[in-house]
Amino acid sequence: MAEQLHVKTAGEGDSNVVLLHGLFGSGNNLGQIARGLKEKHRVHSVDLPDHGRSDWLQQASIQGYAHCVAAWMDDCQLTNCCVIGHSLGGKVAMQLAVNRQELIQRLVILDISPMVYTVRRHDHIFAGLNAVKAAGVKTRADAREVLLGHIEESSVADFLLTSAYTDESGLIDWRFNLAQLEADYRHMLSGIEVKEARELPCQMPSLVVRGADSGYVPKTTKQDFAHLFGALNVVTVKNAGHWLHQEQTETVLSIISRFIAP
Repeated sequence: MAEQLHVKTAGEGDSNVVLLHGLFGSGNNLGQIARGLKEKHRVHSVDLPDHGRSDWLQQASIQGYAHCVAAWMDDCQLTNCCVIGHSLGGKVAMQLAVNRQELIQRLVILDISPMVYTVRRHDHIFAGLNAVKAAGVKTRADAREVLLGHIEESSVADFLLTSAYTDESGLIDWRFNLAQLEADYRHMLSGIEVKEARELPCQMPSLVVRGADSGYVPKTTKQDFAHLFGALNVVTVKNAGHWLHQEQTETVLSIISRFIAP
């Protein structure tokens, strides 16, 4: 395949689980889920294109990312997998399911909808990330201070810093493809593309886990998914927002484990 994905694999189970992270993240960001599942499953934590240590694309898009993940799965001869995606990774997982239903046995979508999102939620984050590069800081502490000038939530700043590294000049930079992600941000907000509607809705068992306090997934979830997934269940996690797998780790793990159990 043309684009190489960086993937960490753990566990010795017979079934394969593929984890897809969200925007600005990496495979490490679903580490709680990976650790919780690796005793019974073989867990593959993927860095999506333009993120982590994976290759960068000429254009960032959900469809492009889904094609790259499918190519990697073909290369590894992975079929009948459980695919779990959070946020952007959830959209990539849905697009993958629509494109290549035979690759997925069960689908878990964490707090994201297949609809088009019209609100630009990340402009202040782009501003903070660019400010760090412009400031030419040399320590994570200084980078964090710059970020907090644009981002109110310290937890978000800390999340972003998981993708920071020191470049050859000794300056803090980002592992994700910041310029391309910002240029193509509209593609990150797009809905799931459907080219061959005769094969829809997908019939693999599918689960949406939404945070009760999150604004990403409305309560009318099943209506938004019905044209894509025919065997869909929805679970709402109390006292959790968009980062539900971090805020209510044990609850989310329990829900996922029961759903993907053989």
